[in-house]
Amino acid sequence: MLSCRHADSLIWLSRFIERAENNARILEVNFVRPFSGENASWEPLVAVTGNVVDFQRLYDEADAASVFDFLAFSEANPNSIVACAALARENALAVRERLPNELYEVVNRFHLTLRACAHRVGESVVYPFLDLVKRQSMIFQGLIEAILPHGEDGAFLRIGRYLERIDKTSRILDVVHYHPDAADEELWLRVLCSVSAYEAYRRSGGGRVTPRDVTAFLVHDGDFPRSLAFCADQALLAAQRAFAGAGQIPESVRLLEQLDRRLRYTTMDEIEAQGLHAFLQVILQENNRIGEAVQRDLFVEEDSA
Repeated sequence: MLSCRHADSLIWLSRFIERAENNARILEVNFVRPFSGENASWEPLVAVTGNVVDFQRLYDEADAASVFDFLAFSEANPNSIVACAALARENALAVRERLPNELYEVVNRFHLTLRACAHRVGESVVYPFLDLVKRQSMIFQGLIEAILPHGEDGAFLRIGRYLERIDKTSRILDVVHYHPDAADEELWLRVLCSVSAYEAYRRSGGGRVTPRDVTAFLVHDGDFPRSLAFCADQALLAAQRAFAGAGQIPESVRLLEQLDRRLRYTTMDEIEAQGLHAFLQVILQENNRIGEAVQRDLFVEEDSA
């Protein structure tokens, strides 16, 4: 039986790696190809991370330099790329004996590489730096599927991955709420690109980039790996595997079943009637409750073992 502490470390190892990658994707879309003219605004990027208060405490204004520093390097931001890499390594060390050597070395090298280049990234190497972050995360995810047995360890890593994706896809979709022109096609194109969904959206039959069609794709598509419906389904499968030995259905599994049904069966008409922002706030709240329930279920499992 996996200990509560080890299971928690696996979840957070996965979440921090995923979080670093998500930050890199958001920065790549908005820093390498910034908005022009009156649409230029950096505040929504901070809102995506949920760290607005910390940002305002550290910086006088939101511009390209301050937002990049905050999301990539700031040690005062626990969700910066460098901070996430360090926290991922801490959690990997806690479960060192349970990780294949290749997987641990990827995490360790990721942390050491980012620490070495922190605050030394000039404008000419911004893209290579962000690409490095994305690729290291993808190597980590690929090794989980390639060499880690599909048992408890893998299940908890996948729970972390998909709960984090639900959180970030919801926040990226919600960025339009903070933008002065929520119908702007360029804004919705950036939403797609921020979750690497543009090509998948086009291949799915998406024509023009419209608010309704992009929302429908990122909420309901059952095949795209970062859509809310796909992530909820995969998180549910992982939780069922992780808690397979439980005497009764754990709270986290029941909550994931509810979230899975909500994302499958809530129609676009219902989302629009409720308002996208209000709908996404509900999803974020439910996702947070699921994360808390997973922690409680781990303690219940350990106490009953």
